[in-house]
Amino acid sequence: MKPSEWMVKPTPQTEWIRGRGILLWLAFFFIELGAGTFFVGTFVNNLPAMVIGWILCGVIGGGVHILYLGHPFRFWRMVSRPTSSWISRGLMFVALFLGLGLVQITLVMGGGTAPMLLVILVDLFAFLAIIYGGFAMNYVNGIPLWNTALLPVLYGISGIWGGAGLALGIALSTGVGSTLGVALEEWVRILLIAYIVLLAVYFISVRYTNITGKLSIQRLVSGEYWPLMWFVVVLLGLVFPATVVIISLNTGIENMTSILYATIFCELLGDITMRYLILKDGLYSPLIPSAAYPTV
Repeated sequence: MKPSEWMVKPTPQTEWIRGRGILLWLAFFFIELGAGTFFVGTFVNNLPAMVIGWILCGVIGGGVHILYLGHPFRFWRMVSRPTSSWISRGLMFVALFLGLGLVQITLVMGGGTAPMLLVILVDLFAFLAIIYGGFAMNYVNGIPLWNTALLPVLYGISGIWGGAGLALGIALSTGVGSTLGVALEEWVRILLIAYIVLLAVYFISVRYTNITGKLSIQRLVSGEYWPLMWFVVVLLGLVFPATVVIISLNTGIENMTSILYATIFCELLGDITMRYLILKDGLYSPLIPSAAYPTV
């Protein structure tokens, strides 16, 4: 893009997806996946899922997030601005979830039972950690693809869906029994339907927001990265899991464990790819619009 075209045409955002911005994409994904896995693990009382979820959120997601901030030993300053920054609020949510979650895990591993108030608080902050990335992006008013109330909801559903899928894989690999597997499969089935419906509504809503929103959706479905959208997100991430879910209704999950592992992998691959595309195809609306918006 020529300097003379800056903010006269719809302008792609680059800060959160190019260079160091890649770290923020990964941080959002692993924080939400880890918190979602812990959240589901708490509901089905599965300790391995809780432990793995905590590690994904705190060690991988949190570690990458600190690297993105640039000064690992000064990141704590971000927490001092919760009234004006969703990054600050998000770090607080994640820190509270990790601290309280570690207490809960320690109590359960010691053979005890976590107090109900502690469980409620942990799940509350886990849920806030899941939706944090969506609110951080939603706060950017100039990008119609992000500035919609549906984005935090979409990220919340995808985070819990991914967590339920990963918890199902953990349950199958640890052999905890078919009853838990069936319960988790029901979680995955319901959340898959919710995600597909919400993703379609999200696309349609942004498409009719304004011309910049329309261009962003066009870039998603037919732009430079259209193979990622149609082959990875739609085919592998949605169609394949939906097909397996339909088949499992008749055969039962105990007869298709290997396929379920592949399905969980495809779900997560489709989720992280969709998040990449939403970041990549976010366009700023022009500050000084030209007579007609040209395609980007």
